[in-house]
Amino acid sequence: MTGLKMIYSNMVKPNFLIVGAPKSGTTSLYYYLKQHPDIYLPDKKELHYFTCELINRFQSGPGDADVVKGLCETKEDYYKHYSNVSNQPIVGEVSPSYLYFSEVASQIKKELGNVKILIMLRNPRDKAYSQYMHLIRDGRENLPFIDALLKENERKDKNWGDFWRYAESSLYSERVKTYIETFGAENVHVEFFEDFVDEPPIVLSRIYEFLKVDSSFKADTDRVYNKSGLSKLQFVTNLFSQKNAIKGFIRHLVPTKVRPIIRETILSYNTKNKPVIDSESAVFLDNYFSEDIKKLEVLLNRPINWLKNCE
Repeated sequence: MTGLKMIYSNMVKPNFLIVGAPKSGTTSLYYYLKQHPDIYLPDKKELHYFTCELINRFQSGPGDADVVKGLCETKEDYYKHYSNVSNQPIVGEVSPSYLYFSEVASQIKKELGNVKILIMLRNPRDKAYSQYMHLIRDGRENLPFIDALLKENERKDKNWGDFWRYAESSLYSERVKTYIETFGAENVHVEFFEDFVDEPPIVLSRIYEFLKVDSSFKADTDRVYNKSGLSKLQFVTNLFSQKNAIKGFIRHLVPTKVRPIIRETILSYNTKNKPVIDSESAVFLDNYFSEDIKKLEVLLNRPINWLKNCE
């Protein structure tokens, strides 16, 4: 065994991954789980180590190149985030890109072993719209929603980032199936965003049981993170979402650990509720997702009430 291989083999590795989906409560879940004394999560919420190469292939859209900065590109960078693990039995990572790029499941298993996988899923119509509104908020998207949906394939062909694939990235069944086949059904736990919003303590308790940690622990769930919507003051949002001198200056002054907290706090106060999805886009997406939702029901062997919106 070479020196480097020996070093990495002796390092603490994640044994639990939240692989997605984006805009499905993973940011709030990260902050809630981080409170549990038996769970270690890095100070940096999203590492995207296993999808870094794939993400870097698609960065031709507005703001894409700036977004991909800071991804974990090397094994050394990745494991640095776990150098402070003490005695927590559960060591986790949150990287929502792992669900869309589900082909990395085998790579994850090869590197980390048979880890536990948590997947948070949201009504795909709502997720697609939330993703769109996220880019509207950040000043990156300028098309009406229906036009942006119809442009997805063209944007993909032009190597725009995966976050622009509002509808396609919200097809779940085959991606969830990949993780179940790779890690085994007993190691894959699926929760729904809608349940998480309605009763976060109950969902957290189920997750604790899945992870085999103290399920009686009560996390502070009063705050909701990473909400999409319209900006009250666009220039404030631009300070955090677009490349600029002030943003670079702040990065040098503010410690890495507290940057996400400051960003989330300011963006939350600067975001107002998003408008309701237009009827044309809603009908388009209901038809687009209907069959995939039915496949997901069969895969998970449970009813999914999203279907009532797709009849």
